[in-house]
Amino acid sequence: MAEVKRRDEAPKPTKEIKEEKPSGGVSRRDFLIGSGAGVAGLVIGGVVGNRVIGQPAGTGSAPVAPVAEAPAAGEAPTYKAGYNLYFDAVQCTGCNNCVVACAEKYATYLHPEETANVMNLEFARIRTMRFQYVDVMNICAYCTLYEWAEGSAEYPCAAVCPEDAIMVVPEGEGVEGYYGMGYKWIDQEKCLGIDACWRCAEICEDQFASGISFDPISRKAQVCSRCGGDPECVKACPEFGALKWVPAARNGRYYAHTPSDYAELLYRKIYNHVREL
Repeated sequence: MAEVKRRDEAPKPTKEIKEEKPSGGVSRRDFLIGSGAGVAGLVIGGVVGNRVIGQPAGTGSAPVAPVAEAPAAGEAPTYKAGYNLYFDAVQCTGCNNCVVACAEKYATYLHPEETANVMNLEFARIRTMRFQYVDVMNICAYCTLYEWAEGSAEYPCAAVCPEDAIMVVPEGEGVEGYYGMGYKWIDQEKCLGIDACWRCAEICEDQFASGISFDPISRKAQVCSRCGGDPECVKACPEFGALKWVPAARNGRYYAHTPSDYAELLYRKIYNHVREL
């Protein structure tokens, strides 16, 4: 009888689990259990990972940029340094959600009055390039020169800029949600623009990828600043894993290809033969 009584009086594990759960959320223990429970758990884990993890504490349904609040105790910082963007051509559907999100964000930031009632995808730093059978997400790969072979470890675009307009904004500087955290930014005051100079775009398109574009209003160069370490395109992507925000493991030149070469490479990998156009 004593043993039965002790079992009846033991609700303590249930109480401890409830205390671990944040109000209105899912505890880490419940998430891990759910993510391991077969196919359904994997789907739920994908949705939670894409929509919940990494969001600042206290955000509502409307997105707020830039995020000014510091992350809560024990929560991973939203803005990350030393990361890079990669895309999965199998997962990508070419929906252009990432392009729209990028264009809206930077058009509003740089030209709020001129773009109040318009949508222009030319403000986007990421572009969907359509090819037969595959879509290529064209974006700056953050490729660098090899110092042992080329005498410099600069970005190729920065190395040829005559005005030193392409800069790296260190951690602790810049504007949260737009640039900083060790990523690139274009100094609009120094940039000569496409009418007087486009050396950055020329070397990028000729030898690396095509990550440089030009502001349709100021006609100055624009490059992906990784939103200061929290890319808007990743958050806007509806296909989990199509856009990946992961620690940089290689020189970006490993991923830098012109869009047409990239499309050919992807097609051969996916379909195991060369395209016939």
